[in-house]
Amino acid sequence: MMNRELRRAQKKQDEKFDKEREKRRDKRKAKVASLREQRSKRRQAAAARAEARKRGEAPPKEAVKEAAKDQAAAQAATAKGKRPGRFSLVLMMVTVFFIVLQGAIPLEQADEVDVLRSLTGAGFYLLFAYFSTLWLMRRGAPKPILMTIISGGMLTLGVEVARRFQPELTTDWLMVVLAPPFIVAGAFLGRLVYINSPR
Repeated sequence: MMNRELRRAQKKQDEKFDKEREKRRDKRKAKVASLREQRSKRRQAAAARAEARKRGEAPPKEAVKEAAKDQAAAQAATAKGKRPGRFSLVLMMVTVFFIVLQGAIPLEQADEVDVLRSLTGAGFYLLFAYFSTLWLMRRGAPKPILMTIISGGMLTLGVEVARRFQPELTTDWLMVVLAPPFIVAGAFLGRLVYINSPR
């Protein structure tokens, strides 16, 4: 009895798997057929344009539209690949990790100001803003500089609030003062690089 139920369940599972495989195969066939049809239309349009040029006539409107569409699609694909900031999201995340890590390390002497350490910490905020702006502009987000400045300010505030909850950590006031202008500078630098990069 148990074996019969198991065989029945196995049979149902096999039938379900076969149906799904058939669906996938049909989808693949439909996609291939669609691509072939598009290629065929392009070839016909190209042949019509060549024929019209031979006769000295204006090419058909449909052929011109098809050519313009193909050219626009090719240009869009090329432009997307060439836009700067391909790895900006990963680099931004790495920078955030270093900012948080540096915020968790206590100062050696709480009463003394270490300028180099403060500048390094503020430099991480500059890098964060730079990569954030590149990433947002690459995605076509509205107001990327404003979004970067707000997120950079929230990151600075979050790190300093977290430091307050740990008695052994003290606030690096020089870095806190330097962070906002560095964030603004990084955001505008990212925008400058994105706009002036070769497409």
